[in-house]
Amino acid sequence: MVTYVVASKANNPYLAECQIVGEYLELNTSDVHVKFVIKDNSEWKEFVESVCRTYGFPKKTCPLVYTLEGTLIGDGSDFLAHIHELYDKTVTITKE
Repeated sequence: MVTYVVASKANNPYLAECQIVGEYLELNTSDVHVKFVIKDNSEWKEFVESVCRTYGFPKKTCPLVYTLEGTLIGDGSDFLAHIHELYDKTVTITKE
């Protein structure tokens, strides 16, 4: 089982897309869990620096997506590409 962590500032526009994909993945893939860590803008810098220092990640993106095992996925678009490549899942989001 893999656990993805999606960490983001609360007002990041890509957070909602990552949440939709994460929820879809959890419902349709038995061995995946997605955890969301949402921080206020005032908390973000200290939080992301701590996570990157702990895991040794070189880049500080928002959202920051990684696994609990310490694998950096990247930002929101990297997460979507990773999900498509690994699980052959694509989520189309429409604005209705």
